[in-house]
Amino acid sequence: MFPYLWLELRRLVRDSSYVLVSVLLPVGMFLLFSSLGDEATNHDLVQLMVGMAGFGAVGITLNSGTGIADDRARGWLRQLRLLPLGPAKVVVARGLCAMALSLPPIAIVCAAGAVKGVDLSVAQWAGVAALLWIGIAPVALLGLGIGYLCAPQQAQAIGLALFVGMSMIGGLWIEVSDFPGWLQVVSKITPVYSYAEIPRSVGWDRAPHALDIGALAAWTVALMALALFAYRRTGRRA
Repeated sequence: MFPYLWLELRRLVRDSSYVLVSVLLPVGMFLLFSSLGDEATNHDLVQLMVGMAGFGAVGITLNSGTGIADDRARGWLRQLRLLPLGPAKVVVARGLCAMALSLPPIAIVCAAGAVKGVDLSVAQWAGVAALLWIGIAPVALLGLGIGYLCAPQQAQAIGLALFVGMSMIGGLWIEVSDFPGWLQVVSKITPVYSYAEIPRSVGWDRAPHALDIGALAAWTVALMALALFAYRRTGRRA
């Protein structure tokens, strides 16, 4: 699995144009929103920083599904099946590649947060960054499932719709407490809500809520099952 993972990472490095977009957009939004209105409190800056870092991470990991759909259209997945790699190893390796793509927006937005005066201890900075990266796993698996099931244009359209929809409803752009009651309920069952709330809790010096941890774990298991099903289904069609 690890040689295959290294191969996929090298392929990603060669096609880094969309990485720049995923970095520049959330950083620009963070710098803009943090400069509007009165001087923001540390609580507000942490909320905004995590939201914009998560926004970039969600976008780039979902976009990885388009690359997988392109690989399938070119016949790369048929060649891959000649290797002694089981479906679980392939899905885990591609999931880790998608997660690796999330590192630049997370790192750059957190750096911008430090410049704008986000006040966290070393342990909190490490915890926020690590949880933003680890917590993106279910979104990465969702991107894989889309890529294995859909044609390239369909994968791109579905990924974009989910990216915008989950970012808004999941509370990356707007505080969930500002939503109507029914929309708050919908928001809290999305994977993006739990993904953002866990590192925010660490940044606010609170223990993450057990329900958020459980929800994110459940989404990871469910979307891993989806990605495995989609990969196997692709093999039957090849």
